[in-house]
Amino acid sequence: MCEFCISHGEGKKWYENVTNYSREMFLQVNSDAHLKQFLAGFARSMKTGEAKAEAAKKRFPRIYRWLVYPWLTGRQKKTHFGQIVPLEDIQRVLERTAHVVRLPCVCRKVTTGKEERVCYGVGMEATHILKDLPDFSSFDRISPVEAGAEIEKLDRNGLTHSVWTFQTPFIGAICNCNRDCMAYRIQYKKELAKVMWRAEYVALIDQERCKGCRLCQKQCLFGAVDYDRRDAKCRIDLLNCYGCGVCRTVCPEEAITLLNRNDQQMVANLW
Repeated sequence: MCEFCISHGEGKKWYENVTNYSREMFLQVNSDAHLKQFLAGFARSMKTGEAKAEAAKKRFPRIYRWLVYPWLTGRQKKTHFGQIVPLEDIQRVLERTAHVVRLPCVCRKVTTGKEERVCYGVGMEATHILKDLPDFSSFDRISPVEAGAEIEKLDRNGLTHSVWTFQTPFIGAICNCNRDCMAYRIQYKKELAKVMWRAEYVALIDQERCKGCRLCQKQCLFGAVDYDRRDAKCRIDLLNCYGCGVCRTVCPEEAITLLNRNDQQMVANLW
């Protein structure tokens, strides 16, 4: 189990611990005023932070690797950190959630200039904060069932799902990410810092069922699907797999399943 499960999971996956979504937990680690201030500067901090980190890495690569990267990672763990979560676990989270609001994705706005409503505020009622913030004020109240149906559609379209803290361990959002998302760019594409854990799972392709269509390879955001031309089969590279599970939705043979990461010795401690 990941570090957060051990510290904040109470014997289960930390994002399945309903306490971490509660107003009571929020008030232990945060405040309305602090969250409002954080969200008000969210877009600006992402844009300037990425640019500064990228410039520092380019200028001082060794110092960045040994000092800056772990420092930024440690700061993110305390403030705004996430974890990839497959669809079925997201649905379980929503089943235990009373309040859901659909939000415009600030990541997409920063990277593409477009507004896409693929983020969801969950758990604590926070509309009294969101209504005063230009980037978030155009939220929509929806039911957990509606949110689940929308996220299932996003899953089919290849978006990976994740939960995010606003002062750890309080969880306040479910995000649905593609290559335009800041978390993907910062952690995977540019390797500027770790901002999220991999999922508690890894994927496995049944070689008897696989027909080598390679649709899963095209769907994967993390380069975890290899194609063997000798037998025309696809295989998962466990070292690259984030365990998001979106590869399953495009497999016409239903050949892909998720396994518990803890049971795979090669990647049991790879987060």
